[in-house]
Amino acid sequence: MANKNITIGNTTLNDSVSIEDKAYYASITEVNDSLGNKAFDKLGTIIEIGNIKAINKTTGVITIDTATAATPITDSRNIVNTFMLFSKNNAVETSGLKGYYATVKMKNTSTVQSELYSISSEIQESSK
Repeated sequence: MANKNITIGNTTLNDSVSIEDKAYYASITEVNDSLGNKAFDKLGTIIEIGNIKAINKTTGVITIDTATAATPITDSRNIVNTFMLFSKNNAVETSGLKGYYATVKMKNTSTVQSELYSISSEIQESSK
């Protein structure tokens, strides 16, 4: 395992980022907008860094297993001043909503005979 610690500076980590997400980076080209303000115009090739193994939201440091990447980075300085992004594991993160619940009360106010054919719900046990 080749773990690299990467400090995300001048910003807070995205609330959705979690352990085992895949991390990526891309170079950015800084340009000035029509008013002379700095803006980012162009995003370079997106390159996989690896799987996120630890997250410290207080310090903004993420630990990434770079050995899982198709082309592992050898030096975390390669990703300074870049745009970083992440993706979820499709095999795990395709489930329904997490952290929500519902209470349902059904009442038939019809004056004619009615039948309820089906009620269904997706119930998922949390592993935490």
